[in-house]
Amino acid sequence: MKQLRILRALAVVTSVGAYIMLLMGAIVSKTESGKGCGNSWPFCHGQLIPESMPISTLIELSHRVVSGIDGLLILILTVWSWMMFKDNMRVKTLGFMSLFFVVLQGGLGALTVVFEGEFAKKFALALHFGFSLISFASVILLTVTLFQLPKQLSVKDDQPISKGMKIATWGLAAWTYVIVYTGALVRHADATMGCGYSFPGCGTTLLPDFTSLAGIHMLHRYGAYSMCFFSLLFLIGILKAFRDRQDFVRGGWMAFVLITLQALTGIITIKTGGQLVAALVHTTIISVYFSVISYLCMQGGWPWKRSLKEAELPANPMVN
Repeated sequence: MKQLRILRALAVVTSVGAYIMLLMGAIVSKTESGKGCGNSWPFCHGQLIPESMPISTLIELSHRVVSGIDGLLILILTVWSWMMFKDNMRVKTLGFMSLFFVVLQGGLGALTVVFEGEFAKKFALALHFGFSLISFASVILLTVTLFQLPKQLSVKDDQPISKGMKIATWGLAAWTYVIVYTGALVRHADATMGCGYSFPGCGTTLLPDFTSLAGIHMLHRYGAYSMCFFSLLFLIGILKAFRDRQDFVRGGWMAFVLITLQALTGIITIKTGGQLVAALVHTTIISVYFSVISYLCMQGGWPWKRSLKEAELPANPMVN
């Protein structure tokens, strides 16, 4: 179907745009270019194209342009997919989430520009990244779904996932999202080098004051350690009880490899003094990791919904 092929192509372009938007936001934060256009929004220093274009202004303006273009693409993709698949609740839900969170993160970004203050700088900007991440993952999942349709290439009805594994999958996704916020707080509180170049601890201190820069940094680092541990347990559970579910096996391995790479880039970020390239790779990997876990949530389904064959599976995902 020609219309579906065009829609899929649009979804791929929109997904790339969502990634660029996410990356541009990280560049704005890392280079502290959030005030590159002053306190005016949506214009830059009150102008459509400012006369003076220092690097901070160029970065912030580029971020706004990319966000505006991809926001428009998300709107078109959402409306078009709704029109083509009116009865598909997954398409409708993912489309709504893509659009809702891109608007929400845009509005929050505007507030942080217009209003000054430490609250806006730290807490609101951390929320901004979290909402951008949900929008990015939603666009990716909508794209995947459009490629699965109309055949709906899913095996969940033939090989259902147990309730225990569903809870583990959604729990890992929720915990990842929490840790992402601590990482965003590290960035916006300028705590990347809160422990200097020391690793895995914070110098000679394992539990610094969590209101200090070192404490904020270690709070995220301990959360990252837990994610590595949980990802390993998650993979073991899949390989032990759901080896026939190739989507979960591939997803589990991808998640474990990605979280390992995420840890390595975190170490590199520290050892290089918070260099921009390392930080951007760090942002990229966690975004892909969250999307992979979100995909497994979608494939497994809601924890409270039981399929007809689910009763045949063990309740504990670690028991075969």
